[in-house]
Amino acid sequence: MLRISSITDPGLVRPKNEDFYLFSRERRIIIIADGVGGHDYGEVASQLAAESAYALLENEFTDDNLLENDDPVALLNKSVVFANRKVIDMKVQKPSHQEMGTTLSCLYMDDAYVYFSYIGDSRVYHIDTEQKQITQLTTDHTLAQNRLDKNLVPGLHARAEHILTRMIGAGNSINPGFGKHPLKPGDLILSCTDGLSDLISKDQILQILLEHADDMNSSLELLLKQVKEQGARDNVTIVLACHE
Repeated sequence: MLRISSITDPGLVRPKNEDFYLFSRERRIIIIADGVGGHDYGEVASQLAAESAYALLENEFTDDNLLENDDPVALLNKSVVFANRKVIDMKVQKPSHQEMGTTLSCLYMDDAYVYFSYIGDSRVYHIDTEQKQITQLTTDHTLAQNRLDKNLVPGLHARAEHILTRMIGAGNSINPGFGKHPLKPGDLILSCTDGLSDLISKDQILQILLEHADDMNSSLELLLKQVKEQGARDNVTIVLACHE
């Protein structure tokens, strides 16, 4: 059984919400996309990417919601590549949409693992409620993260803007990040846009989730409240799943 709760908000600065997400409890799929801020038609890109990825994935399920594909990671990668193709196609068809782009994170959970594929900086966290630990499963595709990984300028990641090094719609060839992580009953998976992760540390996320483990909706409302107290300068979307 999989419980899923979600919340999205434009924040306190942006005039519109360019995030888009969808999920299926029956098929155990979660998809989040964050239209690139400042680019035209970001909300179009995020919705098109998320819906395209889901359309490809749903064809791999039986009528009983069982996944027929024996390599979920490869399938999720394929869905991300397909979503990119759809966004590129629209940019070719509509010159006014040339600057649009989006992040994209696609997840699938079975009884033993969470599988994921992503482009950009919309993060996925694993929370072990028994051990009271939180682990970031994704690595941001940003200039700041690249410099941090290469130790070029220590501490730069705390000051650098989130300039994406990979995003949906940037070109015909993309290189998704991907992986899988073991799950046990009671574990939580949190997927979010950078409207949350830019302002709230993973330790703060962990604390709120542990303190309100029995009420997922309250956890999300408290996370959003924290973001708004920090200025909420971006759209924020959070999807929380409990593996039972």
